Amino acid sequence: MDPIAAAPDAAVDGRVQRTIRSRASVVDAILDLLVEGNPQPTAQQVSDRSGVSMRSIFRLFDDMASLHRAAAARQAERLAAMFVPLSDEGPLAARIEALAGHRADVYEAITPVRRAAVRLAATSPHIAAELSRVAGMFRVQVASTFRAELAGAGPEVLDAVDLVASWEAWERLRVIQGLSVPAATVTLAAALAALLAPTAGIN
Repeated sequence: MDPIAAAPDAAVDGRVQRTIRSRASVVDAILDLLVEGNPQPTAQQVSDRSGVSMRSIFRLFDDMASLHRAAAARQAERLAAMFVPLSDEGPLAARIEALAGHRADVYEAITPVRRAAVRLAATSPHIAAELSRVAGMFRVQVASTFRAELAGAGPEVLDAVDLVASWEAWERLRVIQGLSVPAATVTLAAALAALLAPTAGIN
């Protein structure tokens, strides 16, 4: 291949790779700032953290809303990496313990970003839809893990189990009730047992 002819393609590829890296740096920067406790990172703070200039940020993203959408997509990838299937077999108490522990780990990891997402969802249909998708994913996990117990129960039992295992319930336990992570996990497990143990004798 003529090296002179190939040079323009190489230059284009290099620019594309730099753009991809810069976008990733900006998105990771806003997520990291949220995780560290900054509830509303500014474009300047994102620029300082990522090393990408303000001008470049707004060449990569049309506005802060589009940056938030990209951050939501990146957070979905992070959540998917944490989200593991749980067994639907074995003693009920063991499955409850597994789900409560898993939810504690996931919720503690996602809470700073989740709080920002809840705030932004009021004006962002995209983020609102992503929150709904994640809620559905958590609901499916509950339905699968406790398949045997829920099989003979009414749909209201699944609704109740989904509710007590939700991020919103976890947020209340941690913030409003002021429980530590271990205490909140024990409380979640107790609430699940209260709902599911009576159904175990139905099947």
